[in-house]
Amino acid sequence: MQFRASFSTVEAETNTESIGFSETFHRQGKALSCLGLYERALTRYDKVLEQDRHTPVVWCDRGYTLEKLGRYDEAAYSFGEAITLRPSYASAWLGRGIIHAQLNESDQALDCFDRALRFAPKDYRSWYNRGRVLVIMGCYPEAVESFDQALERKPQKHQAWYHRAVCLLAQNQWAEALSSIDIALTVKPDCYYAWNYRGALFQRMERLPEAIESFKRSLSYREVNLDAQWGLARCHYRRGEIDQSLDALAAAFEVNRERSLDRWQSDSSLQALSQHPRFKSLLKASPVREEVTFGSRGA
Repeated sequence: MQFRASFSTVEAETNTESIGFSETFHRQGKALSCLGLYERALTRYDKVLEQDRHTPVVWCDRGYTLEKLGRYDEAAYSFGEAITLRPSYASAWLGRGIIHAQLNESDQALDCFDRALRFAPKDYRSWYNRGRVLVIMGCYPEAVESFDQALERKPQKHQAWYHRAVCLLAQNQWAEALSSIDIALTVKPDCYYAWNYRGALFQRMERLPEAIESFKRSLSYREVNLDAQWGLARCHYRRGEIDQSLDALAAAFEVNRERSLDRWQSDSSLQALSQHPRFKSLLKASPVREEVTFGSRGA
């Protein structure tokens, strides 16, 4: 915003002080948000908006902070204010799309990401999130195209390589899926869930020794890991290694008993173990270790 020539010297100095105040609190809010101190960041943004409600970047940053807090309705309002003030604000359209995606409103999310890309076609974040929504919608070829666009702009985005592999496997493109997951692990070798997916992929390809090695690598990066233990149980059983399979099942039940029971009921590949004395003992009460699931923003 430009100052009008008719402003007096006193008025201009006062406005400059106001801008300094706003900028200070805005920067503090961004720094606190980067540190994960979202509630404190929010108070800084609100202080800025008390002085001037016509600053789209503050509304946008406030929206992202509210999204981190899971306060989606308030976040949507903030992004809406930013877009009203600046209709071509790509970052605000991206934020609004993320909110719709969090609320499982895929069509609305896709529309927002497309609008964001209209104003910032080189933004890898919009391409990546667009791909994630297309995966949910089952539009795998289109999702791969979006991930490719994201990776063209940020090749080190290991999550994009991972989700690209998921799409390719869904289309029975086994070799291409394995190539993508291997690139993801080259970029981020300690990505436990990518190792799990690699193990599952090898399992489906009947390459059981490689699957077992992948699940073990995943466990080396995340000990409390239900998917890896369950994958090991299935691989060892198919190799006739009953004791090792039961060891892995026991570890899975220790990680999360409720989820393990659900998996057991839907997994026909291990049902032959139901009469084994060691498995029967697993059905009795056992201590449960809380598994921390991977958040929507990491995968």
